Amino acid sequence: MPFSELDTAAVARTLSQIAEQPEDVVDAFFERREDVELPAEDEAPGLRVRREEGFAVRLVREGRTWLATRDTIDGRPFAEALRQVARVLSAASYPEPALCLPPDDAPPAAPELAELPAAVNRALRSHHVGFPVRYTVRRHRRWVQVVGPRLVAPAESESFYSVTADGSWGRWGTLFARLDGGAAETVAAALVGLFRARQAPPPAAFRGVAVLAPSVVAVVLHEAVAHALEADVLAQGGNPEAAVGVALAAPCLDVLDDPGAAPEGVRRTTDDEGTPVLRRWLLRGGVVEQPLADALWAQASPVLVPGAGRRGSRHLPPGPRCSHLELLPGETDEADLLIGADEGYHLGEASRGALDPLSGEFTLHLPYARRIRRGALAETVGPCILRGRVADLLTRVTAVGRPSRPAGAGWCAKGGQKLPVWATAPALRLEGVEIVPGGMPG
Repeated sequence: MPFSELDTAAVARTLSQIAEQPEDVVDAFFERREDVELPAEDEAPGLRVRREEGFAVRLVREGRTWLATRDTIDGRPFAEALRQVARVLSAASYPEPALCLPPDDAPPAAPELAELPAAVNRALRSHHVGFPVRYTVRRHRRWVQVVGPRLVAPAESESFYSVTADGSWGRWGTLFARLDGGAAETVAAALVGLFRARQAPPPAAFRGVAVLAPSVVAVVLHEAVAHALEADVLAQGGNPEAAVGVALAAPCLDVLDDPGAAPEGVRRTTDDEGTPVLRRWLLRGGVVEQPLADALWAQASPVLVPGAGRRGSRHLPPGPRCSHLELLPGETDEADLLIGADEGYHLGEASRGALDPLSGEFTLHLPYARRIRRGALAETVGPCILRGRVADLLTRVTAVGRPSRPAGAGWCAKGGQKLPVWATAPALRLEGVEIVPGGMPG
């Protein structure tokens, strides 16, 4: 591990000197990052490597936060950062901890990056289509060590991939925990769907049945459930504790956030504050059970539980965020979700979703959809938007499919902190929802 030689005991001793009050939150957050990119074919060949390391020292006292960060890991900068947040410690009040780590300058080995574009092109040929695509493939790796004055959390690491494909008809991208044949087929299937729908006209405004594929459900879970139940978002409308016990969704919806069950490579045992993660029921039977909270929100509330503190960068403080969302499967076969719908839409791919935390208005943008006619899939329509208030939209779920499967992942950029999020979900059927052409304001 990159932090195996870090003198965490010395760091903890120095942190203890600025934790003067029982309610003080003091910690040091060390991170190393590595991004390896396979550039597109029309760019200079060869892997591009970006590495960085650094730390943050944080002190929270009486509702105020002091944060000092450095883009290096060494004893003297650490001592300076500690004095910066404490503001009163003299230069000789404690020794500088030994933080010098061996450099990581070995060339990366990532043959899987170069193999993916060829694998996707083979998969495209198996679908009997061919068109030029510009691929950008990256491997993202991150190592984290959190140290407190009385507790040293285990070191954590994550490794995953991002794939972006650009065609003349648009851009598509996603995240993968690993690059294999399944990943290549996922990319190819998405590109085929976008290519075949490139000239489809958008639908007329509609209200009725919508069947959401698991990848679309993942976006809904992230935007309409997880973001809506983050403690800092709830606080914009009042007391976050007041959400507990509220019937937010249909009784058939059971939603969890469980970082410990995330795909291998991004699984966590502690969050970015060093707090153990937990299998957190966001919704049980459609009722809010446990909103997402970090250490500060939990400290201020006897109801909220920590363990969901995440930070996209050492230069920003942590906040409550989801990691790996799960929607428990229902009893309806996926094909049967279409039965009984004389008219409606099947939503198989989402480009983005957005939630207005103050109004509760949710919009889901889709590059295309399929009409449902007499319980079967029919022609393709172009860009459209599913919209509605979260509290109304989630109550319109009438059936949950089976089985549940890995349902997609993507970047979340809330508050300027870019973080990967993952999901496992089945398909859903909703009734009485509004779908409008993609060109109309949402």
